[in-house]
Amino acid sequence: MLDISKATNMLTSLGVSSTLAAKVAERAAQNQEGTDALAFLKELQATLKELSTSNSAGSDVKGAAPTTVASTKPYQSTSALYSKGTETNAAAEATAKAPFNNLTEFRAWEKGLGDTLAEDYQVPDYVRMISTSLGGGDEAVVSRYMFFKNNPEFAADYAAIRSGELSKFPTDGSTLVKSDLSTMPAETAAYYKGHTAELLAAEGFNLDPTLAKMRMEGKVDIPEGANPSDWLMSNKWTANGIVAQDNRTVFAHAPYIGLDGKGADTYRRTTYDATTNSIIDHEGVAYDPVTGEARA
Repeated sequence: MLDISKATNMLTSLGVSSTLAAKVAERAAQNQEGTDALAFLKELQATLKELSTSNSAGSDVKGAAPTTVASTKPYQSTSALYSKGTETNAAAEATAKAPFNNLTEFRAWEKGLGDTLAEDYQVPDYVRMISTSLGGGDEAVVSRYMFFKNNPEFAADYAAIRSGELSKFPTDGSTLVKSDLSTMPAETAAYYKGHTAELLAAEGFNLDPTLAKMRMEGKVDIPEGANPSDWLMSNKWTANGIVAQDNRTVFAHAPYIGLDGKGADTYRRTTYDATTNSIIDHEGVAYDPVTGEARA
């Protein structure tokens, strides 16, 4: 079953403005009435290209972000910014400190952020990753607080881009990849390295990227009587053959390893523990989901 809201969220996470994403998803659903996720994905791509304009190429940084024009700035490489052990990155990580100490101070910091984006602004990967909480208003404030608290280098960068500067972090989606390209056929891995958006789209629809590409090219047959979308969401290509796998669950819990497979530590993320009603950070510390305070 195709989910328009999921398609909208997926487009937003790829850097499309929330308004344009909603229009694209709705029109794509009208034009493609079937239940084949790949056909819907193709329709999304075609509709996005049709509706995109120069002043809608950027994503909303917050609920009502300023309009920006299409970027001409080359994509930044993940490896150049996240290579381990370099003096620059080591110093930056050691000196990074969040400009707030608690939720109250975070609210004040967030309220004081600027509303000016550079003309050649590109959406940083980390903004795409937390786009839902950035647009979630007060209900998602603790989520935003925890992210920037645990990733102070992004807090400094976010404040800078809201004041008209360009992000110092990747903007090409390369850090948001969850699939291990080293386990794919060489030709498929090479293709996705040059088409990151298509890889992220496949992941966004819980499709095995290798099987999705094979299906696009007519190189794999769906078993007779099987729903194409369900089959692609429930199976995975391996060097030893196709095996069953719940891709929805796998992608939901998989870390962002990046295109090079070495970025699992790029983002310090939190998880929610329903048993204790707590937010658990990357160090195992439990926080109250309402106040953002560490539990005793």
